Amino acid sequence: MNKLYFLLFTILISAVCLGQTTVLEESFETDGNGSRYSTSVPEFTDGTGGDFFTRTDGTTATVPSYYVVSGQDASYYFAAMDTNGDGGPAILTLDFTGIDISAFTNMTFAMLAAEDDSSDGFEDWDADASVLVEINIDGGGYTKLIQFSSGGATNTEPGLDTDFDGIADSTLLTPTFQEFIASIGNGTSADIRITFTNLESGDEDIAIDYIRIIDGYVANPSISLTSPLDNSVLPPGTTSVNVEWSTANLGGGETVDITVNGSTTNSVSSPFPVATSDGQNYNITVELIDGGVIDTDMISFDVASLTNVADISTLRSDVIANGLGKFYQITGTSLVTHTDGFNNRQWIQDGNITGILMYDSGSVSTTFTVGDNVSGLKGYTEESAGVLRFVPFEDSGSIDSSGNPVTPQVVTIAAFNAAPDDYESELIRINNITFVDGNGVTTFSTGTNYNVTDGVDTVVKRTDFFSADYIGQLIPSGLQPAIVGVAGEFNGTSQIYVRSMSDLTLSSGEFSANSFKVYPNPTSIGYVNISSKSQISMKVSVFDVLGKQVINKTVDNNRLDVSTLSSGIYIMKISQDNATTTKKLVIN
Repeated sequence: MNKLYFLLFTILISAVCLGQTTVLEESFETDGNGSRYSTSVPEFTDGTGGDFFTRTDGTTATVPSYYVVSGQDASYYFAAMDTNGDGGPAILTLDFTGIDISAFTNMTFAMLAAEDDSSDGFEDWDADASVLVEINIDGGGYTKLIQFSSGGATNTEPGLDTDFDGIADSTLLTPTFQEFIASIGNGTSADIRITFTNLESGDEDIAIDYIRIIDGYVANPSISLTSPLDNSVLPPGTTSVNVEWSTANLGGGETVDITVNGSTTNSVSSPFPVATSDGQNYNITVELIDGGVIDTDMISFDVASLTNVADISTLRSDVIANGLGKFYQITGTSLVTHTDGFNNRQWIQDGNITGILMYDSGSVSTTFTVGDNVSGLKGYTEESAGVLRFVPFEDSGSIDSSGNPVTPQVVTIAAFNAAPDDYESELIRINNITFVDGNGVTTFSTGTNYNVTDGVDTVVKRTDFFSADYIGQLIPSGLQPAIVGVAGEFNGTSQIYVRSMSDLTLSSGEFSANSFKVYPNPTSIGYVNISSKSQISMKVSVFDVLGKQVINKTVDNNRLDVSTLSSGIYIMKISQDNATTTKKLVIN
């Protein structure tokens, strides 16, 4: 994973303000182990197993995960990553020793730091990962000045995602160096120690620069935009956005100017309302003014447009064509096949038997139940572990009808494994299966994979629903008539998520799908033939995409009259001699 560091900081005050003296300064501009610091690792480079820590301008790192963009400040800095002991030392320490502080009484330690963000938006440091700055005055022992860690009582700095790397999640990997300061006590001599402990690869990588001890430290006045986030995309229908910022170290006479898409308003206060429209981009700049511009910050955000799609099938096709992150309204009806209390998950599918996972964090107030036909859902798309999610952004979706039949589509393991995306989030059934772990002793546990086989192919049944009634129950042993569940995947590997015990305890007469054939299908001749291995009458029900029953007949001559049906897609439910299946019927 390439990491991009823009060195977008301005070197701060260095003995230029009246009454301010630099006691210690280190910018890592000298090669090798410079005069002000030492480390047990020569040239700061490990080079074993991908671990590295280095003084670099971004072009000479052992692992080229940090580099300076052409045209940006090429100052050297110190970078550390993957110091977790897998071939290299788990702890790296920089020492600044014997600093004479005897002539100073009002000292501050200052350091610039930046932490790289993950491309997937998740940035949780492991519990033992830490960057710790300590001071030892006159041999009295080391005490903590600054610490970056996974959080809790040991972390002295603001939240990593919001204030440390300058961005929130997976937008653009452009972490910005920021200044962190801490007051220090008086004495004769001081030692500074900076320790990097158990930084894993990937997210836990950090760079530091411009380390100082300053007597009479005076921080520059500053301004920082806090809302909305840079590069954020706001939902369609957003008509006004409050732009917010914070200031620090003000002298009292400063004012703020704001520029929105080239139009400037002087002497404003936070929050500042900006009128917005769907499909528009907004570039925001705030300037802190005191006889001239003394600091500035800028962001850009978009207000999305809403795309109407008739059904889930059309939505999925648009995602394939145009990518994730768009905002949609599903104007047609979707059948709820399963609900779960975790993040209000709902699995829905359309009349084309195309499904999607609705992942609601609290936007929808209506309670949907299995068998509901719901229309007008609004949400945006994202992906997790290969599974497409539909995330509502407002309270939307009306229940058009309830109590509709929820019949799984019969598939084979071979077909499912060959194209998991074709069945993802649909309710499916696999016939004649055996649980590999069904030994009469082992019980189902939460969050566990269990292999299911039809004698030739194997698929994973995962216990994804932790409150399911079969958790703690014995895994069925021997040949089972079938298994029903929500089709899913984990990064391309097929999985099935069983909803309840009833999906595991199916009677042997159900869903003998191979006993029935429907032809011609599609049909344009006003009828279809239904063949089976039995001569007993068949009961046939046909449902439209709204779940409304449009045909309910007993068929004795293997021919079903469909001349009254309009062109479209329907679902047939066929029952005969305790065997039941569903088929898709297409009328041309």
